[in-house]
Amino acid sequence: MKKKNIFILIFFILAVVAYHVFGYIGHYGYDDVHYAKLAVDFNRGIHDYTDHFTYRTPIILLTALSYSVFGFSDSASAIPSLLIAIAIVVIVYKLLKNKGPHTLITGLALTVLSNWFIFYSDKLMPDLYVALSILLSLFLIHQYKFSSRKKDPFLYSVLLSFSLLFGFMAKGTVILFIPVLVFFICVDFLLKRDRRFWVYTIVAGVVVFAAYFIIIGLITGDVFKRFEAIVNNSYLNLCSYEKQPVAILLKRIAYQFFVMLVYQTMATGYIFLIAFLVREKSSGYFKINDSFSFWIASAFVLLLSSNFMSISLTSYSPMCLDPRHYLFLVPVVSIPASAVVAGFIKRKTYGIQIVLTIISIAVVAVFLEGKGFFYHYIPLLFLFGVYMLLKPARSNQIIFVILFVAVMALMPATMIDYAQKVKYKKQKEIFETYILNSADSCTVITNDVQKNLGNYYNKFRDDGVIRFLNYKEFNDDTADHRKKILFMNGYTRNLSGMGFEDLPYYARNISENNELIYRDEELKIEIYEMNEILIPKHSFRKLMYSKNTFEEQIINWSQNDSDISTERKYAGTKSIRLGEYSSSFEYELDSLDLDSVSQLSVMCSVYCCFFDKTNAKLVVSVENQDGAYIWYGLEINKFIKAYSNWWPVQHEVTVNKKDIKKDSWIKVYLWNMEKQKAFVDDFEITIAGY
Repeated sequence: MKKKNIFILIFFILAVVAYHVFGYIGHYGYDDVHYAKLAVDFNRGIHDYTDHFTYRTPIILLTALSYSVFGFSDSASAIPSLLIAIAIVVIVYKLLKNKGPHTLITGLALTVLSNWFIFYSDKLMPDLYVALSILLSLFLIHQYKFSSRKKDPFLYSVLLSFSLLFGFMAKGTVILFIPVLVFFICVDFLLKRDRRFWVYTIVAGVVVFAAYFIIIGLITGDVFKRFEAIVNNSYLNLCSYEKQPVAILLKRIAYQFFVMLVYQTMATGYIFLIAFLVREKSSGYFKINDSFSFWIASAFVLLLSSNFMSISLTSYSPMCLDPRHYLFLVPVVSIPASAVVAGFIKRKTYGIQIVLTIISIAVVAVFLEGKGFFYHYIPLLFLFGVYMLLKPARSNQIIFVILFVAVMALMPATMIDYAQKVKYKKQKEIFETYILNSADSCTVITNDVQKNLGNYYNKFRDDGVIRFLNYKEFNDDTADHRKKILFMNGYTRNLSGMGFEDLPYYARNISENNELIYRDEELKIEIYEMNEILIPKHSFRKLMYSKNTFEEQIINWSQNDSDISTERKYAGTKSIRLGEYSSSFEYELDSLDLDSVSQLSVMCSVYCCFFDKTNAKLVVSVENQDGAYIWYGLEINKFIKAYSNWWPVQHEVTVNKKDIKKDSWIKVYLWNMEKQKAFVDDFEITIAGY
């Protein structure tokens, strides 16, 4: 049996490694690349204590060590996270190895093959470190309370304190574990047990964390430097719930978190626990009288903490809805869930409850985008439903376990398929071949993510040979004497949050004087040597300009004056409240001097204040008496970083002169099709000819 269990463990460890080999898609190009830079800087003896990421020492130190041992590479970047993921798998194995093969296999499958757990198992992110810290902390508490070996409360309390410190150093989100600790302490003190252990833990925790902050003070001169760095590096975003309407916060804690778990297929383990508690009397399982109830209580208290707990000390602001922030839920819930599944396999226990719970979750999933409904919940429902009709013979049990692992692997398989289409290694080879291995010095103009990846591929060297600029940073004054290379990549552009329409004019309209160096239509990669850069403000002739601040009537603007408001304003004293349509700019094109131009560029800029997610569009249309025959609509929501705040929206549309019909006019406005409450201010229109 012991040898069989080892083979099971090896199988799931190899699954983690295999996913890295076949499903690796590289880096997101923001935080992960920044961690890589901090690790490289650490090896160079450079430390920036004003950067709050610098204090996430576990990921930086392990990555720096990996670079020192294996050299700078993608593999070296992935090794620390792979080791952390494997450590989590080993802890789950240690907890389940004596529970029987069905429990062990299903527990490891629920952990390893959870879509986002295995996805982040090779990513340069600290969230798995937090998951390890929380799981290890629970493991230590569990072993102290329920292990048959002789217990040393002082040793376990010290180990627990260091485990929590490890998580805190990795990322402050380990704070979500505090309610679990408080719950355990309260229950044990009320039931008059393990009090000495908890007293030791509190004292050891105070000493360990005090020592940590004293060390920070000795290094930086301020024991609270980490918190100061966090405040100074904070910025307004969609997760700043305390700075948005209360309705946004209420939706977040009422249902959006749970919908996210269903959508991201992270609710799987809870399906089985809910089915169990529906049938059993749940209150007794929160007295933590045995190992099973310990893990059930841990899973549900951690779930509630993840939804309701604030991560801010100054205001109520729950965690942002990104699945990677909640990876710690996966192994914790998998442990008790595996026991429920094993009971179903052997005796069909809780079968009806499990099937009904899966149906309920699937009903929610069918209304959500993504592959979860077809590739996860429906296969689970089919598997458990069919097994309900069969006898739990040994052969059927074996087949069920194999199929359960296969069903859990479906979502990771879709990600592997996606990775094969992304072809990250080929993308990297193209960049290295045509940019890094080029003999010429150059300025590379590209999107944010490709710029960050370029610095990463170049090992963050600042030798003056190659410089990477994003589109906003580049203008003809910053290119100096070096050759200018335009590197366009559809994949990294999407990661940057850009559509094709968001590209600057010179990237959307490549001059014939520019030399195509390389093109891959499948990967949507194009590389040009830019001999001529068409920048509207330099190459275009301004034909007209208008700005409406809504402080007074402006020619060529039509609006309902009753919508003018002083309730909100970006500048001045007034703005305009949106109905279905905003104030509209209209201009007759025949009145423009178009004799010497072949194209028109319509550049729009407006400040918007919306109070919730919106489908509103910034519209530019060319119309005649028969209606609009040229129409562009730009989604506004992607520009909004936090609701109830002002955000700039910019749009640039190019219209060919030959496409413009006689007696036409141009029209620019916001279309608020859902008639949401919103305000608009400082609406600018520039029409230029080229």
